[in-house]
Amino acid sequence: MSSGVLIGMLIGIMLVLFLLKVPIYISMPLSGVIVMLINDSMKWGTVAMKMHVGVDTFTLLAIPMFLMAAKIMNTGGITRRLFQFCNSLVGWLPGGLGHVNVLASVVFAGMSGTAVSDAGGLGSIEIEAMTEHGFDKEFSIAVTAASSTLGPIIPPSIPMVVYATVAGASVGALFMAGIFTGVLMAVIMMIVVAIYAVRRRYPRGPFPTVHSFFKALRQGILPLLAPVILLYGIYSGKFSPTESAVIVVIYSLFLSCVVYREVKWADIVRIVRETVRDSCTIAMLIAGATLFGYVAVRLQLPQKLLEMMTSVVSSKWTLLIILNIFLLIIGCFLETASAITILVPLILPMLAAYGINDVHFGVIMVLNLMIGLLTPPFGLVLFVLSRIGKISVGRLAVVLLPWMGALLVALLLVTFIEPITMWLPTTLGLMG
Repeated sequence: MSSGVLIGMLIGIMLVLFLLKVPIYISMPLSGVIVMLINDSMKWGTVAMKMHVGVDTFTLLAIPMFLMAAKIMNTGGITRRLFQFCNSLVGWLPGGLGHVNVLASVVFAGMSGTAVSDAGGLGSIEIEAMTEHGFDKEFSIAVTAASSTLGPIIPPSIPMVVYATVAGASVGALFMAGIFTGVLMAVIMMIVVAIYAVRRRYPRGPFPTVHSFFKALRQGILPLLAPVILLYGIYSGKFSPTESAVIVVIYSLFLSCVVYREVKWADIVRIVRETVRDSCTIAMLIAGATLFGYVAVRLQLPQKLLEMMTSVVSSKWTLLIILNIFLLIIGCFLETASAITILVPLILPMLAAYGINDVHFGVIMVLNLMIGLLTPPFGLVLFVLSRIGKISVGRLAVVLLPWMGALLVALLLVTFIEPITMWLPTTLGLMG
């Protein structure tokens, strides 16, 4: 049987399983196994080995640690203190709490690494505070949803850890590439907040007094040290990006259990249980996608895609436009880790052929998939905030349209102005 027919069967079987609502971590390896059986190349030892290799990496240990740190911070009052500190910094600007919402997401991103943690942890605090101070509920939910996308862009970032594992890229370089990208996104969002604030006459807080500022600083200084410790440790060589995740967990536990004393033993048991559940799901996704990728490579799917693309694409900029459109569509249907593990092995040969840096593309890909978290039919942040804010998913998707436009502007700037992502990792000598 020809490889073209087998490729069609591989993709077709996986799509059918998706439509039958078979979990993704089962659909991917199962479609690979079925095609191997049809092609008479089935070896159970190979299946087990490839799935094991997919998760047998030190880098992936960072994922459960960052997940656990975010859950501890949400439970232990750390997110609330961060919000209060951010309010003292920018709450006096037009549309004050809207700016606070964005800035709090920037700070929280430096500790959590996920958009859903941001939306679920800070979201309820932000929405309640904004509606109490006279902001429209829909606007409050929309800015919360948009700002949550900063979580996986500003380091640390779980999607970037997954991308680095699959692509063989430097985690440290990816983390640094996300800093200016996240700042750019935050600035664009704050401009949108200011426009809304002027048009709708949203309130602003009083300019902070010296006493109120230092009071907020005193409450927020210890949580604010977490990203400082993390980044200093990584780039001074004290510990690796993976080890930094453990440091964040220990520090979060110290603050929540010893300093603030808001986390009880029952909370820790629940947090560990939820972390294990979420981590196992991600590990199964990566293992299944590794097998799927192995079968796809054996069938020469990446090579055929490269041949097809090179026949119609004349430059790397054209390719980047096509990939952006493709990823925006994919982000509407696939969970982030699944999309990365499925697509990166297929896209890497194209990047190499057109001279596109894998770190630059990693940021582009994660940003695309974060936009996908805000889009129906499967946008996870959309569903989380729909539940928290008690608003329909359809209505929230409509309200988010201006924010989607702002995020697309950021995506275009990051795509076509490469120094936004590459200057910092290059300057720090992280590009190998």
